[in-house]
Amino acid sequence: MLHLALNCKDLVDIRNLSLVYTLAGVDCIDCAAEASVVNAVNEGIEAARALVPIRRPWVMISVNDDEDLHFRKAAFDPDDCPRDCMRPCEKVCPANAILQKGGVLADRCYGCGRCLPVCPYDKIRAITYVRDVITTAELLERDDVDAIEIHTSGRLAFQT
Repeated sequence: MLHLALNCKDLVDIRNLSLVYTLAGVDCIDCAAEASVVNAVNEGIEAARALVPIRRPWVMISVNDDEDLHFRKAAFDPDDCPRDCMRPCEKVCPANAILQKGGVLADRCYGCGRCLPVCPYDKIRAITYVRDVITTAELLERDDVDAIEIHTSGRLAFQT
């Protein structure tokens, strides 16, 4: 199973990786429960299948109901950072999600956590987010999502 831990800004990369992994014969591609990401995954799969008659891998979306490392983003208030800070967080961020004056760009951050231990002032925290149940349900109604992976704490948080 391939888990695409990329964000919406990386849709071309998601499409291309899905194409390559489909050609490699993966059974399942696990991606974020966001329509644009699911669309990019399916575009990659169909592009691969247009090249070679190959079995279509499952498309699986991941959701959560509580804290989980797969569903977090970094956050901090840049005004709290000392002016003389060397900003090691910016240097270690693979997504270029940390700006000197803007803090963390949530749409770029994919929660790798590399910035958390390097902050010399312990100003960065991890924020857990939970996927919206209605948006997730709409994705599940589509014909291009085959499975769902639920990261759960055991509590029933998906209530409407």
